[in-house]
Amino acid sequence: MSTLPKTIAFDFDGTLANTLPWFDEILSSVAQKYNFRDPSAEEKARLRSMEAGEILQTLQIPFWKAPAILMEFRQRMQDASPDIELFDSIPEALQQLHAKGYKMAILSSNSELNVRQILKTNVAYFDEFMCGTDLFGKPAKLGKLLEKHQLSPAECLLIGDELRDIEAAQKAKVMIGSVTWGYNSRDALQQEQPNFLFTSPMDIVKALT
Repeated sequence: MSTLPKTIAFDFDGTLANTLPWFDEILSSVAQKYNFRDPSAEEKARLRSMEAGEILQTLQIPFWKAPAILMEFRQRMQDASPDIELFDSIPEALQQLHAKGYKMAILSSNSELNVRQILKTNVAYFDEFMCGTDLFGKPAKLGKLLEKHQLSPAECLLIGDELRDIEAAQKAKVMIGSVTWGYNSRDALQQEQPNFLFTSPMDIVKALT
């Protein structure tokens, strides 16, 4: 690309933090508590190619119940966060991007407390935390980030692991980089033609330095 961003906004779960094994481990008990379908291992693999709305429909979760379920996961993660790790090479990639002068932000529906506990000392690389549930989701968070730091959309790159991250970036008109080690499958992400497709954390450094 001819121009590089000034600010990199990272999704957290599935992008920086390897939360999927923990999520799979507690899914059955959350499904039982909130009375939705507990998917088989085969179904879980298929869910990774679906958008959020399709996942809710497949698991028979009414839209009105989704915020309470999200809150349940966030609260349980608060207890588990000391045991949740960042993906391999993420700390090194963050350090190198920070050294190159990039401003970095976290945009996540997870709580700031959980994010900070899992990042540990890597928290120092980030200038901004926009966390928690927002009625208008990530597009609104991106809009606030652009306004607060007086950025044009072309000066911001969102990096995430899900199809909804691509959708959010398109709505906010910012660049999008998709990572292949998170929730949605590489094929599903590639079909939506993100600006960047990263297959390892160090790919991010190579593309942006």
